[in-house]
Amino acid sequence: MEIKELQEQAEEITNKINNKLDFIHSNENTLIHLIEELGEISREILNPKLKRDDTDIENLEEEIADVILLIFKLANNNNINIENAIKNKIQKLKKRHNLE
Repeated sequence: MEIKELQEQAEEITNKINNKLDFIHSNENTLIHLIEELGEISREILNPKLKRDDTDIENLEEEIADVILLIFKLANNNNINIENAIKNKIQKLKKRHNLE
C-alpha cells in the first residue's frame, strides 16, 4: 500500500472517530495526543532499563502506529503530502551528507 493511501485512510478513520466523539483533532489537540503517544513509546522502550518489565513488542508496535496516524493527521490538517515530504527530505539528507 502506498503512503498516500495510508494517509487517506488515516484521515477517514480519524474523521469517523471525531464525529462519533464530537471532537476535533486540531493541530493543537493532535500535537498533545502525539506527545502522549511518544511518552508511551518511551516508557515501553525504557521499561527494561528501569527494571520494570521487558519491552512488549506488540504494544510498542501499536504505539508506533498511533504516532504515525497522528503524524498523518497533522499533515492532513496542513495539506502536506507525507510521501512527497519524505522523498524531499531524503534528497536533502543525501545532499547534506554527500551520499549521492
